[in-house]
Amino acid sequence: MKAAPCQPFAALVEGSPLTRLLGHVWLGMPDTAPRRDDAFDADLVYVKVDELAGQGDRLLDAMAERYAGDAAHHGRALLSQWSKFYFRLAAPAAIAAAVTLRRPLEMPADRCTVALADGMPVALYLPSDALSAMTNEPAPRYRSFVHAHLRVVVDILAELAHIAPRVLWGNVGNLIDALLDAYCDDADGEQASRDAAWIFGSPCLVEDERNPLRESVRPMTPRSALLPTPFRARRVCCLRYEIPGERQLCASCPLLLTMNDEQIAEQTAID
Repeated sequence: MKAAPCQPFAALVEGSPLTRLLGHVWLGMPDTAPRRDDAFDADLVYVKVDELAGQGDRLLDAMAERYAGDAAHHGRALLSQWSKFYFRLAAPAAIAAAVTLRRPLEMPADRCTVALADGMPVALYLPSDALSAMTNEPAPRYRSFVHAHLRVVVDILAELAHIAPRVLWGNVGNLIDALLDAYCDDADGEQASRDAAWIFGSPCLVEDERNPLRESVRPMTPRSALLPTPFRARRVCCLRYEIPGERQLCASCPLLLTMNDEQIAEQTAID
């Protein structure tokens, strides 16, 4: 793949609470291979995001090596976890552009490239002209991210793992909620709060399509006093518990709401 000049996305949003998460996101393609902890990975490939379906075995092998289990029996849980790594690359850039810059980030999957190191996403390359004109309207600021990027990635992973798309939307929705919440003490906190209300409260984000992010995370009143009130609960579990040996649930897992005090205490004790 021919290299082209690129610039670090983080430099465009200095001062944003998300800047530290953007060290591996670029506008344009790099002149050299991406690094992870300053060490090259032996199995490094560049893949257009809309062609991730052709990397299914590579993704599953990466997660089977990282976790217990095997691709044949635990594929949906493994790819659900892989999606979290990918979303942590893509979502901070879109949110920082929308909130800090008030600009849409045009990131259609067929124009974005992800670097996979041993199957794990380690860098994301966006179109060099990805940033569009400023606007205060939320729909244009998030349209490309949700409709042209996330929807493609969710559909690909759902097909690869035979997993319900709502699980993957729940993964990215949980992350988006946390990213927007990171602005709570920032000068752009009010903007982030308005965006969160729109993203998670609107019936539709794009034209007449149902909003797959609606109420991804909800405040709930738990039965147990060992959980905080309100309890920040995902609407859909990420399925990590299906992987052999993975006993600890995530902090916002809805399954915690079904547990008794003894079971919750066991969760807290897990390292």
